[in-house]
Amino acid sequence: MKRWILAGLVGVTLLSACGLQMDKYQGETSRDDIENMGANDPVTRETQNPRLMSEPGDTWGIKQDRHLMKEAVNEMPGVEVKRIILEASQAWISVNVDGSGDLSKEEIEDWKTEVKQAVYRAVPRYNVHVKIS
Repeated sequence: MKRWILAGLVGVTLLSACGLQMDKYQGETSRDDIENMGANDPVTRETQNPRLMSEPGDTWGIKQDRHLMKEAVNEMPGVEVKRIILEASQAWISVNVDGSGDLSKEEIEDWKTEVKQAVYRAVPRYNVHVKIS
């Protein structure tokens, strides 16, 4: 009988000692932690994630990529964008080059290379195809 009482006391002591260290327990969460989960700024409660579902299209997307490509090409002297088509990782860009009717094949290829480089510097994630008319 004494063994059972002694074993019970040792068990209660060990279990209570482990239970008293709740502030160091890894899985502990308080009610405040749950309510404030995901809020970076406790004063305004705004998150700092730029890809919010409530604000699509403001920070990333096809529309912004198309705009960046158009700006990059239009900065080149004598080049104007006619059309940009984006599909997956491919970008097809049709441009007008001043005096394109008088250009040789080598000069057209040089213009294509320059347009590709300008687009790649603006938006590097696309495989760019250029058509000069």
